[in-house]
Amino acid sequence: MVSPDQPEVVRRLGQTGISDNAAEHHPHFEAARGFFAEVPSFPLHPAFHSPRRTRREYFERVDLHMRATQVVDSEVDVVSTEFDGRRISLENYTAILLLLDVSAISGFGVFFDWLFGGFESRLDYLADRQIAASIFAAGFYLLLSYAFALYSTRGILDRLFATRRFMICFIATFTTLVVIAVATKTAETYSRLWFFSWAITACMAVSLIRWFVVGQLRRALNRGGCVYTALSVGVFHDPLCAEEIAQYSAYEARTLKSLRLRDLSDLATISDHIARDEIDIVYIATNWEDAPIVLRNLHLLRHISAQIFVLPYCDGLRSSMLNVTLFGQSLSIRAVEKPIDGWNLWLKRMEDILIASAIILASLPIMLLIALAIRIESPGPVFFRQRRTGFNGRVFELWKFRSMYGDMTDHHATIQTRKQDPRVTRVGRFIRRTSLDELPQFFNVLQGEMSVVGPRPHALQTRTHGQSLEELVDYYAVRHRMKPGLTGWAQVHGLRGELDSVDKLRRRVDYDIEYIDRWSIWLDFEIICRTALLVIRDPHAY
Repeated sequence: MVSPDQPEVVRRLGQTGISDNAAEHHPHFEAARGFFAEVPSFPLHPAFHSPRRTRREYFERVDLHMRATQVVDSEVDVVSTEFDGRRISLENYTAILLLLDVSAISGFGVFFDWLFGGFESRLDYLADRQIAASIFAAGFYLLLSYAFALYSTRGILDRLFATRRFMICFIATFTTLVVIAVATKTAETYSRLWFFSWAITACMAVSLIRWFVVGQLRRALNRGGCVYTALSVGVFHDPLCAEEIAQYSAYEARTLKSLRLRDLSDLATISDHIARDEIDIVYIATNWEDAPIVLRNLHLLRHISAQIFVLPYCDGLRSSMLNVTLFGQSLSIRAVEKPIDGWNLWLKRMEDILIASAIILASLPIMLLIALAIRIESPGPVFFRQRRTGFNGRVFELWKFRSMYGDMTDHHATIQTRKQDPRVTRVGRFIRRTSLDELPQFFNVLQGEMSVVGPRPHALQTRTHGQSLEELVDYYAVRHRMKPGLTGWAQVHGLRGELDSVDKLRRRVDYDIEYIDRWSIWLDFEIICRTALLVIRDPHAY
């Protein structure tokens, strides 16, 4: 019999398709009642609402959600507790670095002013313009370094970041001195020998200082020191190992202890470890489906002062997740990236326009001669137009010089062109062998339908062994993520001509995808140069 305080949980379990009697006798009934009382608006998992789920599956999903509220004495498994390193203050190293850099910039200015006889007495020292310039340079460099976050503790160990920002600040500082001197017409009052000696020596000194200080910091980290102490926790999942945390944090975080929790109620117990071991960062590893429950129970740790990261694991999602950010108030997961974007997209378009325009202008007499030869040899149009699949699967009309007899042209490519194909004219054999039949496609490039370099487009009805290309290679459509090209990475590797086997098709698609993944402006230039050599002699062209 159902007691008065049971209807809510019975109703909620009933939403899963479980009978009232089964819900009442479910092993997690008491925990569910307490959980729903605490969180009355708890949302059911979408799987609960599927009519195709079996009763066993419903109970499994109930078990998953009820695990968060089981009141049992579960053990906390301690996986690792060894740590011999010492804490390292990035702030101390950064402050020392900042002090040495500013001292070097101002100090070498004063030193070279004294070395070259810039001042001889105290009065000269106070009034010397070069001394004032040295002090101004140090102050201006300090302002720039603040604006560019040069001395951010998060970037001090990143050599590329620090070097790039340092050079920007340093060059901007000394360029500003020159601009001020020219603008105030006081450039002649400063010694050029002093200025260049100061600038070069200061640059070398600051670079050596950074190399030494950062080197000392890295050596301290490699000897077992740490910037942050970490606690690795696994909830219904194995915790991250100490080596992973060290590697992914650039060895700034060292794991003092790893815990495996068998129940979410044990989350409250890790606050003792955090307080006792002075933990700075907590990494909580869990399954993707358990992450909402873990996040909902983090209030158990709201009284501690430590950074807490929840790491939901899902193999299928992890392989396609590129970035996670906030979009307004919502979590945004960027799962697919454009192969070319921003300035790279602009550069590739400029490359297409410049190359296509130059080749059209240079080959215009040749195209006129080819058109004349085609008309003389056989009746029919000069150009052959065929619908092909292009960027993002969009269909476009590709232009070529007609190489077949007019009454034998195959606009749907139901039969692929073969060696010694009787449909090909004598002029057609020559222009196909030398790739001159492709010249009209540069007009497709100017129209933006194609690119000079990219995956070669195939006709809509192209088939191999009686099957469409998409049926033979399930990832075939990936090659449509970039504009089709006159030549491509597959073509310069000898994969040109008839697709008479599945292996050829698969290799061609693999090369196309490799090109998309590796794209750079230099790779395009390499393909163009190799294609120019193949125009002279290509055994796969017919």
